Amino acid sequence: MELRLGGCTAAVAAVLLLVLLGAQGQGGTPSPKCDCASNFQQRSGLFCCKGCPAGHYLKAPCPKPCGASTCLPCPRGTFLARENHHETRCTRCQACDEEVSQVALTNCSAVADAHCGCDPGWFPECLVKSCRDGSPFRCHPCSDCRALHRHTRVPCSVRDTDCGTCLPGFYEYGNSCVSCPTSTLGSCPEPCVTVCGWRQNEAGLEALTPLQATHLSPRDSTLLAPASSIEKVRATHLVGNGWALGSPQIQEVPCAEVTWSWDQLRSRALDAAAPTPSPAPPAGSAAATLQPGPQLYDVMDAVPARRWKEFVRTLGLREAEIEAVEVEIGRFRDQQYEMLKRWRQQQPAGLGAVYAALERMGLDGCAEDLRSRLQRGP
Repeated sequence: MELRLGGCTAAVAAVLLLVLLGAQGQGGTPSPKCDCASNFQQRSGLFCCKGCPAGHYLKAPCPKPCGASTCLPCPRGTFLARENHHETRCTRCQACDEEVSQVALTNCSAVADAHCGCDPGWFPECLVKSCRDGSPFRCHPCSDCRALHRHTRVPCSVRDTDCGTCLPGFYEYGNSCVSCPTSTLGSCPEPCVTVCGWRQNEAGLEALTPLQATHLSPRDSTLLAPASSIEKVRATHLVGNGWALGSPQIQEVPCAEVTWSWDQLRSRALDAAAPTPSPAPPAGSAAATLQPGPQLYDVMDAVPARRWKEFVRTLGLREAEIEAVEVEIGRFRDQQYEMLKRWRQQQPAGLGAVYAALERMGLDGCAEDLRSRLQRGP
């Protein structure tokens, strides 16, 4: 009896289904098909639904085929970058790490995550070996090529600045750019010779190089001498457009060595501390006034180079003038001439003051040599 009732129930259900399908086919036009392969319609629950736009998450699927789902905008601090049919929550925006100097180049929005990077003048350094987009990084300050006295070859961007060769006036030495000396009173190793235009030869004496030769007067062929009382100088001659060392014979600048007693040294030290102008030669005499031109070069040649600043200080040239000349003029020979010229402009430039300054410095032999040279004339 139970089997018969079950069979009747199934038959009735089948008949009802056929009636419903027939009624649907007879009434009006059929419903449009849901294209589940479309980007705009995908199966969500029982039906194919339209998706949520970027920046929105799915609250509820559509209640009928090809209907619109219930979508809500992403809350502040979250985002969804693409249209979706299934995302029920938005992704949290990343926070830029201030501890490694990161900054937000682009703030987070409902449709895009924040873009972290580095401030201008900083570059990113990846913190993992296999670096790719999205890998952790820290920001480092870019190298300042000008502070390193170098040219900028490639500006700082995603990598540090690529610095090139040294700026003019600097030479490469020990992985650094070293400033060219402002005077020839010191050593100048290679490649200072090529860049700066002077060097220190094997005897420890300053020698002019070919870079200076085209600007030198005939009087410049005399080398600058060191500070000893007897100055040994190897002769240098101008040959064509370059300099060539002369014979290895040693010439002595006739500055006689002077020996002083203790009382004399103390007396001269007091005189140097408070110099008094020496009496000038009689007015109208040839030795009364230091003449510009050749006589200035004679004075320059008579004073040992290492004691030159002491000499012009003893003459009375102000320290500010000495420093100004050293800053404005590069070559030591030109500095000497300019210092003497400024001293002549500031006060009566008598030869007696020159002789007296040399004698106060203990260079009596140089003073006598200068007298003899000026008396002989050119």
